Amino acid sequence: MRVLHLSWEYPPRIVGGLSRHVYGLSRALAAKGVEVVVVTLEYPGLADVVVEGNLKVVRVQSSGYPSPDFPAWVHQFNMRMVEAALREASSSGFDLVHAHDWLSATAGIALKHMLRRPLVSTLHSTECGRRSGIHDDLQRHIAEMEWWQAYESWRTIACSRYMRGELEGCLGVPADKIDVIPNGFTPMPPPGPEMDIPAIRRRYAADHERIVFFVGRMVHEKGVEVLVDAALELLGRRGDVKFVLAGDGPLRVNLMRRVESSGMAGKFYFLGFVSDEELAELYAAADVAVFPSLYEPFGIVALEAMSMGKPVVVSDVGGLAEVVEPMVNGLKVPCCDPHALAGAISWILDHPDEASRMGANGARIARERYSWDVLAERTLETYRRVLREYESSGWRAATCRESRGSSSGTR
Repeated sequence: MRVLHLSWEYPPRIVGGLSRHVYGLSRALAAKGVEVVVVTLEYPGLADVVVEGNLKVVRVQSSGYPSPDFPAWVHQFNMRMVEAALREASSSGFDLVHAHDWLSATAGIALKHMLRRPLVSTLHSTECGRRSGIHDDLQRHIAEMEWWQAYESWRTIACSRYMRGELEGCLGVPADKIDVIPNGFTPMPPPGPEMDIPAIRRRYAADHERIVFFVGRMVHEKGVEVLVDAALELLGRRGDVKFVLAGDGPLRVNLMRRVESSGMAGKFYFLGFVSDEELAELYAAADVAVFPSLYEPFGIVALEAMSMGKPVVVSDVGGLAEVVEPMVNGLKVPCCDPHALAGAISWILDHPDEASRMGANGARIARERYSWDVLAERTLETYRRVLREYESSGWRAATCRESRGSSSGTR
């Protein structure tokens, strides 16, 4: 089987969970013998084509022509994706096309019809969900692209039951056209003897202090403002806590100013973007990981924290609510409730034995349910179903007739 994946981000370009998803899935499929070609955007210092076993990554230029706005830029690099994919198809063809999110929808739809091969799409979120509705023309354009992508897809993959409901409610995707396949995680290197965890902790906290860790984009939907509210409330009751926040985004500077004005700046570290190596160290050093998202179709970061043996505190929303089982691998709190969040964090810190038990459970659950090997096999089941239906479909028959007609000189 030869499969084309289209994604605007792929490591080391990491904007959100989509990049890690495509990376983990493509490598797991390749390990199962699938020939995978990922077409994505260029990245400074990297070769345009990289081949590793059954996996080939092709990077295309994302700039060069003036773009009056964001959608124009997206459609321009989609045309570059189409050009690269057609070059790859000229030698061996593809069995199907798999497009990730609306940012690769134009290329996916075009290639479906140009190659006459079925399109599968994973919609990792929707504009309606991200923005709590559609409020302007840009958002309407994105939502319409999402609808078109889902309409053109043979099957649509959602990363959670919550996301399945959103596809049905926001985009009108029929329930029997959706497969729910969770996100997986790429294991981080476990702490080895060379990782000096006490020394890592001392970068941020005194020996008697506890570390609360957050990683994610500094945007409203990730709930980072709620976390800062909860942190300030908790620090008003106890002084043995440090808050370490990794990630960048438009809210970062304002949040730094806010904690400065509160007089608690010494209790916070805003690290900005961190490498995977630094992220593994931070998870290893943390006492608890906190993800108070307002909107979260899945939440790969919670899986990462669980895989590192850390208890997690999350908002009871979206895919996070499906991943975290209260008192089994973490705690859930109502969305947008700083008081409840502060209480849950404090409870974890005050019950180290329970926290250790939940961390161990989380690591086991992550391995058993969310490994890319398991989820790649479920994705292959979707591919096989699509190809069986394609081979017996009227569209397939029309493709064959058109091919015969073209070779005989008739239309």
